Amino acid sequence: MEEQFLDIIKGKKTATERASFFSELEQDPKQREEFMAFEKLWVLNNMAFKKSRGQERKKQFRKMWRKTGEGLHLNTWQMLSGVAAVIIVTLLVTGSIIISHQRLVPDILVLNSPKGNISQLELEDGSQIWLNSGSQATVKKYGEGKICVELEGEGYFDVEHDPGREFIVNVGNYSVHDIGTQFNVEYDASCKEIKVALFEGAVDFRKDDCSLKSDLQSGQMLQFDLDNHQITVNDADLEFITAWKEGKFVFVNRTMQEITKELEEWYDVHFIFNDEAIKKDVFSGVIKRKTSLEHLLRVLRLSAEVDYQIKENEDGSFTVIFQ
Repeated sequence: MEEQFLDIIKGKKTATERASFFSELEQDPKQREEFMAFEKLWVLNNMAFKKSRGQERKKQFRKMWRKTGEGLHLNTWQMLSGVAAVIIVTLLVTGSIIISHQRLVPDILVLNSPKGNISQLELEDGSQIWLNSGSQATVKKYGEGKICVELEGEGYFDVEHDPGREFIVNVGNYSVHDIGTQFNVEYDASCKEIKVALFEGAVDFRKDDCSLKSDLQSGQMLQFDLDNHQITVNDADLEFITAWKEGKFVFVNRTMQEITKELEEWYDVHFIFNDEAIKKDVFSGVIKRKTSLEHLLRVLRLSAEVDYQIKENEDGSFTVIFQ
């Protein structure tokens, strides 16, 4: 358990693993209490030995953690004033330690948008988050000074900007920092690409504390290639980018391969092309997302001149075969 806690705190787990971990904590109050105690001691230890090397800090932390023993179940004040006495002496002022550290303990909310659904969340400050089908956002609030969103998939953010509060969207090892903003972020690790479309305001695209792009203009989209680490910026069709948020499929000169990828995310089906040439067929159209899959396939058959059959699999899922 100790190694798992350390990996989570030090950011060594993937966004999916972190989301799963915190989801389990929500279901287990005892384990949540243990993690919070572990996290508090970790922060205090790093403050006390901040001039030491990483390995030395880790060594000191393990010593302190072993000394806690049954202290895992002590309340916050007991743990800070009793078990962590050595650290408190080093830092001198107990009150300031407790106050400053409480700001670092996040309130956590995991928002999932199952396939075939669009989810919306409004935060306490009025900021809003929309999630596309098959996406997940883990929202962490650190007191009044910081909100972090771990995003997998696609989300639209309408942020109530507050100069006294950071609003950060983390996508893999990169992050998008709000500077008074409406923006759309798409992140699919399998596609090796991050897309950020700016609707209003400004954002700062970063890796760690290093800014990679901070002058994106409204109406532009940043595309970041995760393999070659190159950024390209182009004018964006904003209405097209957020068609999903308005409950529409908008296809403009899209290939069948591109279209079926989006349909798989929404309808939770699998597509097979018996004729590879069909993948390159191009289609344009606007279709409501509440349209049944069968009706949409009939539209494609008439417009793109392709035929298909639907096969039900043993597990109850469906496969659409184009031929």
